[in-house]
Amino acid sequence: MKQPTVFFEMSSVAVVLLTAMLIAMWAGRPDASCTLSSEPPRHLVLSRATDREHLATDLSSADRTARRYMRSAEDESEQRTRFTECEATLVQQIATTHGLPLDVVRGLVIDDQ
Repeated sequence: MKQPTVFFEMSSVAVVLLTAMLIAMWAGRPDASCTLSSEPPRHLVLSRATDREHLATDLSSADRTARRYMRSAEDESEQRTRFTECEATLVQQIATTHGLPLDVVRGLVIDDQ
């Protein structure tokens, strides 16, 4: 007759761990601000495939951040403005961090869309 008790204990442990995981995920979620995670300055050479991939990853992250920031506004007419301003800020930050001309990075953003 001990089996139901063991099952109940294991189920309780699983529920507690699942709840703890969900709380940790909720607490660690990204906020709706227009900021990228900090990255040390590193000059990228776009003739190298790894640097192009790094830049593409940064631009993808900037796009996701700008869209999350855009959706945080309730007014639909304000959302497009927020997206455009945030994306411009983040692209400037990426260009500065990686020592690239702003027009080159902007050109890559336009090419991807």
